Amino acid sequence: MHADAGTQAGIEKRLNDAGFQEPQSFVLEHGYCRSVYVTDPNGMIVEFTLDHPEVEDINRIALGRAHSELKRWLAGDHTSNNTFR
Repeated sequence: MHADAGTQAGIEKRLNDAGFQEPQSFVLEHGYCRSVYVTDPNGMIVEFTLDHPEVEDINRIALGRAHSELKRWLAGDHTSNNTFR
């Protein structure tokens, strides 16, 4: 689910107040977005994402180099292409 900053902060507060800790709930900073993950009572992992403020520029840059990145990856170079984190 895509969330705005206030919603994501509220979700994190409610999770913390309810005693959720890793690995039940955790945050990943992907660079292009920030994700809050939580495991629901049925064992499903739910993700609440907040886009980076410059996500449109990040997407434009990634789109511009998608073919060369795929070629690099297929050639065996599996280093990360995420320079935004």
